[in-house]
Amino acid sequence: MISRLPYELLSSILEEAAYSNAQDIQHFTYGVDTTSTKGKVQRTLRGHVANDSLRWLSTDAIRQVNTQWHDWACQYALRDLYIRRWRGSERWTQSRKLDSIQGYPSKDVYYRDPYCSLRKTVALFTNHPSLASSVRRIFFDGFYGIETTAMIFQVLKLCDGLDSVALPWITLRYGSDDDWSHLLRRRDNGTALSSLELLAVDLKQSQIKDHARQIDKRPLDSFKVNFGHLRRIKLSGSSNLMPINDDDLVAISRTAQLQELHITGTTFVTTEGLLALSRASDNTLRVLEHSPLADDGFEHPNASSTDDGSHLCTEIVQCPHLRDLAISLPTICSDLFSEPSVEWVGDVQIRAAGVCGQSKGLEQSSDARQAFFNILSQARSLIQAQQKRHIDLNIEIFIDHFIFEPSKKLVHADLSVGEILSGGSWPAMPVPSSKGPYGQTGQYGKDERAYQCIHEEEFVEGLRKGYISF
Repeated sequence: MISRLPYELLSSILEEAAYSNAQDIQHFTYGVDTTSTKGKVQRTLRGHVANDSLRWLSTDAIRQVNTQWHDWACQYALRDLYIRRWRGSERWTQSRKLDSIQGYPSKDVYYRDPYCSLRKTVALFTNHPSLASSVRRIFFDGFYGIETTAMIFQVLKLCDGLDSVALPWITLRYGSDDDWSHLLRRRDNGTALSSLELLAVDLKQSQIKDHARQIDKRPLDSFKVNFGHLRRIKLSGSSNLMPINDDDLVAISRTAQLQELHITGTTFVTTEGLLALSRASDNTLRVLEHSPLADDGFEHPNASSTDDGSHLCTEIVQCPHLRDLAISLPTICSDLFSEPSVEWVGDVQIRAAGVCGQSKGLEQSSDARQAFFNILSQARSLIQAQQKRHIDLNIEIFIDHFIFEPSKKLVHADLSVGEILSGGSWPAMPVPSSKGPYGQTGQYGKDERAYQCIHEEEFVEGLRKGYISF
């Protein structure tokens, strides 16, 4: 019988069956609309069915076979959970069938509890703890209140097998030290949470002015909260209500030993917080991403220098196991590429506003420009050193509105102004570039011209003749 097969083989068979069942399930949700057809009701596409819902529906028949298959189906379906606050409004129609609807939908909007999914998850896991034990990754979206934060931690306490969790940033304010110490603890079976994401958004003015929301339980001040078991932290987004800042990162750094650190799209974390966490994890850190929010999308933010006068370029190089690097720094210098023993591999992206040790900017000082071209030369030397070690390394340096590829001696930019100033004589043979302000993701905004690519020597010539400038 199939149930007598080794569990690994049985699991593979059931997974293929679940995947096959999912192909026969409706993957989209629909609604009705009267706005675009002069009163005629038509069906409209609303969106995708969530992956966790598809997995649950695809294992419906499997769960009914026997206990072993039921347990496998629950583990498969509940492995990843996405719990989202409901948004929108509903109106009733007179029929469930689109072709038999008579007249218009009701004008009355029916209230639906926006936190229904969270409440039902709490109730389900409270009544059936074995289901909660199947969850490995969980994502909460849209819950920013004190009451919903309490429900989130209720769910987390019941999920004793979690490996990864994504939470609203406000849980770091509304959660108690007991909540956080329980989430980050090492469990009796030796496992612990390994990945934590904190996602921030801006709230409405009415929400941030509500005095009831101005509560900070300061769990990071407690010695019970230990981040030492985490291997990955990601901070994403910015908020206008008690945002995560450098002080929080300094508090986390007291116990952290991270392998991955991602800080993206925030305006309240500077190089101070970044340096605190990277120092604490210098012997374990493998991935470092720091991309603070900039209004223009490409303009470098006004990042501050460190209070203790530390040289950031040297600090980064001193992380011996660092492999993946994408970072924004106030200034850079040749020291960043001076250590041939670094383990950097693949694409390394460096964004900077200027050059270390230069009081004047690149647009004003020829010494600063010469120092920058020395940086490009040093980057090429590092790439060549890595090639001798059979390591494929590509470095991109973003400064001002230019993208430099030292290995190919190429510069990517919008060169239209230079073409006008030179009367069309410069650049001589520009090549269309797929790179934009965010690397290879294309253009940023609708008013940007397409980027072009030229050789470094031609770029230097354009600088000398005044066709282009930093």
